[in-house]
Amino acid sequence: MKKFTVLTIAIVPALVLLLASCATKMLESRLDPLSDDFYNEVRYIITREESKMFLELPPSARADFIEKFWKRRDPTPGTERNEYKEAYVQRIEDANHLFRGGGRPGWLQDRGRIYILFGPPNERQTNPMGGRTVDAYTDPQSMVDGRRVAAGEKPTEVWLYYNLLSSLQKPHAVRLVFVDSHGTGDYKLTTNINEVIPGTMGAETEFAPNLAFSHELHKEEAERARLRLEKALFDFSWELIKKKNRELGSNLLIHIVLPYKKISFKEEGSKLKAKMQLEITIKNISKEIVWGFKEEYELVFAQEFLEENKESMWDVEIPVREWLEKGNHTVYIRLKNLSGDQDIEKLLPIKM
Repeated sequence: MKKFTVLTIAIVPALVLLLASCATKMLESRLDPLSDDFYNEVRYIITREESKMFLELPPSARADFIEKFWKRRDPTPGTERNEYKEAYVQRIEDANHLFRGGGRPGWLQDRGRIYILFGPPNERQTNPMGGRTVDAYTDPQSMVDGRRVAAGEKPTEVWLYYNLLSSLQKPHAVRLVFVDSHGTGDYKLTTNINEVIPGTMGAETEFAPNLAFSHELHKEEAERARLRLEKALFDFSWELIKKKNRELGSNLLIHIVLPYKKISFKEEGSKLKAKMQLEITIKNISKEIVWGFKEEYELVFAQEFLEENKESMWDVEIPVREWLEKGNHTVYIRLKNLSGDQDIEKLLPIKM
């Protein structure tokens, strides 16, 4: 019995990750070509929360998300130019030019990823034959010869960044090592980047670290930008629970959770108030509406309560009062804060 219990504990987390990955792949497969291009391009800078929001959006809401995505990162929002977007796109082009070979575009290789996130290194040492350093931007793959192969040496690059986060109190040199283990020209990062980059900025992204905004931002500026991003994202967590309730004629329960800190409240005397409007529509595979729901919820709290319970959640469960037939359905959910400029939509597939 004990062995079975231990095995179960070990398997469950892996199973959860596998299911989450499968769900993400399914949502990615629904993207139209323009949305897919955007999602692929911003892979290094989109946060996990933004990624979740984007994949769950109905197609009609994606263009607005993309526009706001870049606006959140604009260091000079009062001007026509978005210097961050321009720099990011330019670095993709630069990476494709600088890091050729390896069977993949340069920006998708490890060197390209680091170049895009942190910019060109202060020093770039290339050792294509395990010997002397050569010109920084000579393609090492073109210099491979029989002597290096015979010696079993691997082409190597060392990148040095000085004081990567320029606001640190003391100089901090970051040394990154890339190795071409198979002689293909695709250099893999061998340094544990989480050990050499100070702080935890970008830990919420798949390709951590991610400086989240302009790559050369001071640490304090980047932290302020991160907090603005966090406040700007209005999103909720959800569960579609297949749960039979014969009394209600329901076989699906919709569970929604929203942190209070994500909600914009209005002050009214000593109270903070917000009116939330929740709308749900379920369609079958023929795109026919089989169930609809619309309700308003008034949240009223003392200011002291919210200050002491910043991490608390607004939690609501909605039983679908219609027995859903077997097959594929789509669940449209829209949550709107009528007391503030907050609105989020989701289009979620479910198979009954």
